[in-house]
Amino acid sequence: MSGEQEPWVFRGGLTADLQRLIPVDSGNDLFAYKVPDAPTCKVFTIRPYLGSDEAQVYDVCNRTCKDGLEDHMPLLPELKNVYADRLVGPYVTLHPEFSFVVEDDAVIVGYACAAPDHRKFRIKQEIAWIPEMCEKYPVHLAQSTTSSVQECISHFHNFKNEVFVNSPTHPASMICSLLPSVLDHSVSKRLVTCLLASLRANGFFGVHAAINSTDSYTHAFYGKLGFSENTQDGVKGKIVMGRTF
Repeated sequence: MSGEQEPWVFRGGLTADLQRLIPVDSGNDLFAYKVPDAPTCKVFTIRPYLGSDEAQVYDVCNRTCKDGLEDHMPLLPELKNVYADRLVGPYVTLHPEFSFVVEDDAVIVGYACAAPDHRKFRIKQEIAWIPEMCEKYPVHLAQSTTSSVQECISHFHNFKNEVFVNSPTHPASMICSLLPSVLDHSVSKRLVTCLLASLRANGFFGVHAAINSTDSYTHAFYGKLGFSENTQDGVKGKIVMGRTF
């Protein structure tokens, strides 16, 4: 680390020694945890993503796809994973090595995934992900369904023409989500710390997250994780939030 960190950032003893080993140079804010409002005996475990976690990660994504909440509109069986296939599927399929999950005593309750180079990630999607999605979600399925599902299907079939974030300062992209039942705010900070450390260890020092301009909860969520709006690399209808580490 650079040595510019204030000494009060780190606790004493073993905790401080372990924090100094994490290669996140400017992520000191992620080590500041608020005491939970209510005592809890829940234990959360953060670990790398495994292929067997896909169904549970998809479930978390589907339950948080509408600005942190579930879309309660009933969907056809063939459309039940359309949100997850758009949002988190490409990350866990193409870059599982940069994917982490958090689980409680029973199931996975959150995830954080990243792609180290978003421009190359888009190329990989176009070659190895989008054709499969276009076959899985033909255009006719967009008829008589919600506007959100229509937008997802349109995304798959018009992927080539979409304008995407291409930021020299925040080249990596990420997505993070936790179930509303996770009330301990330190869980998301610890989860993102693991993700940023893995990116930095591979030579990447900036990451961005593109969210819908109407998603106030998600905007506040990333704000609490030290992300700030990046107006220079804006995309129509999206808010780009980035941070360096």
